Amino acid sequence: MSTLSPSPQAEPQAACRIQQDEVLDLNTPEKAWHIHSGTVALCRTVDGIRRCFFTAHAGEVIFGVSAQDSGLVAIAIEPAVITAIP
Repeated sequence: MSTLSPSPQAEPQAACRIQQDEVLDLNTPEKAWHIHSGTVALCRTVDGIRRCFFTAHAGEVIFGVSAQDSGLVAIAIEPAVITAIP
């Protein structure tokens, strides 16, 4: 009878703490972020002008995008703790 070795554990991701009005760039299409606490506004940026269109709250996941003619950022409405999901 053989003994199974434990499965490799994923490296824990460090939590990112962003304060009110701080900006998190989301222009990485292969990543997603889990919001542990707080609220962020998702904004599209074109030529330096931000247009906010959505808010995300604790417990939700936001996904990165591929920036072509615009970008996507999350702006903390209140202090937030966010972890990148590889």
